[in-house]
Amino acid sequence: MKPILGYWYIRGIANPIRLLLHYVGVEFEDKMYTDPSEYYDKDLRNLSELLDFPNLPYYIDDEVKITQSKAILRHLGRKHNLDGSNEQELVRMDVIYEQVIEFFVALLSMAYLPDVENRKEIHEKLRKQFHAALPSKLLAITKFLGNDEWMGGKKLTYIDFIIYDVLDAIRRLFHPENLNAFPTLVAYVTRVEELKGVKEYLASDAFQPMPIFGPFALFGNTKDYTPSE
Repeated sequence: MKPILGYWYIRGIANPIRLLLHYVGVEFEDKMYTDPSEYYDKDLRNLSELLDFPNLPYYIDDEVKITQSKAILRHLGRKHNLDGSNEQELVRMDVIYEQVIEFFVALLSMAYLPDVENRKEIHEKLRKQFHAALPSKLLAITKFLGNDEWMGGKKLTYIDFIIYDVLDAIRRLFHPENLNAFPTLVAYVTRVEELKGVKEYLASDAFQPMPIFGPFALFGNTKDYTPSE
């Protein structure tokens, strides 16, 4: 059967999986839910019989039926020789993942604040704080990458699709100049975008640059979102 990747009709945490699948040339069904009822009222009952922990994203093929984005990526990494080759690479992959995922968690926290009276004011304050700290965080990643082509070292791994996606999200949620100030990271992002399969996907109608977050988010939640800083 053709593999199925199920997720909401946003980039969210599924985009690195999409990038990897296109890179390795796997033809798959990219099932994007636009109506929550299609998932909760229609598909979830059947998925509950297939998946140990029903959730989005899910990945189903002839071999596995799994949820959790990192678990899906790790499985695909092992299957397609995109995992670390030695302990040093694995350690670097773990370290940079934990470091950069903090970026994304911070972005999520800003996007999906509780529905309180001063929600927008809190969002603006957190976004300004994040933006002020961005240069030092990007500099640290630049130093970590050093002269290597990929985050794990000399070899492309599944981690690079995660790191790329977070960096790309940052340059879309904020002005691109924030990332452009770091030529090493710009070159890294370009290397990922030039990968066979990825390049074609990014140039196709199947790829959606935005929205990154869902419709209830405070930013990055529409196709025509424009950064303010």
